[in-house]
Amino acid sequence: WPWLVLFGGGHVGAALVRLLASLPVQVQWIDSRDGIFPLQLPDNVVSELSEPVQLAVPLMPARALVLIMSFSHAQDLDLVAACLSRQRQNADLGWIGLIGSQSKWATFRHRLAQRGFTEAEMARVQCPIGLSGIRGKQPEVIAVSVAAQVLQVLASGGERADPLEMES
Repeated sequence: WPWLVLFGGGHVGAALVRLLASLPVQVQWIDSRDGIFPLQLPDNVVSELSEPVQLAVPLMPARALVLIMSFSHAQDLDLVAACLSRQRQNADLGWIGLIGSQSKWATFRHRLAQRGFTEAEMARVQCPIGLSGIRGKQPEVIAVSVAAQVLQVLASGGERADPLEMES
């Protein structure tokens, strides 16, 4: 089964892990907060505490799909930068998805450019994540939307799945 690395143990991350438990993926679930993970995890999920969380990026399996949805914009930015650095060095991540709005991504693009990342490198990040047209702020709704997009990415061989292209 392919590896999905999920950064973030909050409400959306927990809802997504519950859903991914029934899908053909191996999940590496990472957070920087102690005590965030439930005691019982599905068989296809392993949890990991990493502080700072971006130290886990070099250790991720090759060709992993990465989902970033931590509790902090600063942490999300550091994770995206670490993933892009890994891509620059190894070109071995299957897909990088970041939870957030278009305005969050615009701010991140500016900050990533200041850190020396190119437009081509930043184009590897999908933000927002989830299928467009699915509305709702509830963690379970977001989780279903993101899980559906992950399945599309896997079906496409790990290529970037554009939400607008997915509707056609």
